Amino acid sequence: MFKNPPLPLILAAVLYLGYEAWSLSVTPTAVAAGRLALSALLFFFVLRGSRIAARIMSILTGLSALILLVAAVATFRVNAAGASAFTVMAGLLALFAVYVWTSPKIRDFQDRASGLPTA
Repeated sequence: MFKNPPLPLILAAVLYLGYEAWSLSVTPTAVAAGRLALSALLFFFVLRGSRIAARIMSILTGLSALILLVAAVATFRVNAAGASAFTVMAGLLALFAVYVWTSPKIRDFQDRASGLPTA
């Protein structure tokens, strides 16, 4: 049995950490560096099979999606293109949160990583 994480989870980790690294290179602030470091740490544990880290990531991602939806509504009258971008990002974040929370593949991966017997 392999203990490799599912491909969508790896792809999401690479894309999100790449986005955070790009964000740090564009605006080199302590906040951006801290966000990158904490995201990398959280993804490290998620990709090792930690159920708690996956739940934390799912909750934080869902909250981020909600905040982006509020921002989309707030900016719609002023900047419709910006609101559209916020809505797309919120949809992707919400999709990832639901995937991490409900995917049987992730649950099987976490069981294998922890050494629990799988059904």
